[in-house]
Amino acid sequence: MNYTLFKGTVIGLLLAAVSITANAQKINEQELKVNVGKISNSTQHLKNLEPVTYKYDVDKYKHLKLPAGEQYGFLASNVQPEFPAMVYEASKVYESGKNNSKVAKYNEVQTENLIPVLVAAIKEQQAEIELLKKEVQLLKQKSK
Repeated sequence: MNYTLFKGTVIGLLLAAVSITANAQKINEQELKVNVGKISNSTQHLKNLEPVTYKYDVDKYKHLKLPAGEQYGFLASNVQPEFPAMVYEASKVYESGKNNSKVAKYNEVQTENLIPVLVAAIKEQQAEIELLKKEVQLLKQKSK
């Protein structure tokens, strides 16, 4: 293969890649996300969660190739009553003999979905702090 042919092929591939990205569709967020609502009572819901540390039983469930060592998170059974949409059924396919596979299913928590709830709780707490500050200020003024 000569250099000119190689260079032409590379340039052609680059132009094809550019034309693919140029045809990408930009979707407006307001069209994409429907039934948008505010997160409320987040502080109360979070108070009902119990953060835990745990280890997977990697000896008993070697075939699932779970991470070893201490993990931080939540038990799905604790999250389910407060945030049912954050709990999903995970599944892993594993070999169970020659030309045979099985599927293991278990509940998992989508912990990254807790981030918006945590932000909402911080905002709720901040509003409460601001209200308490005003009350303290009024009490200080009355006591003078």
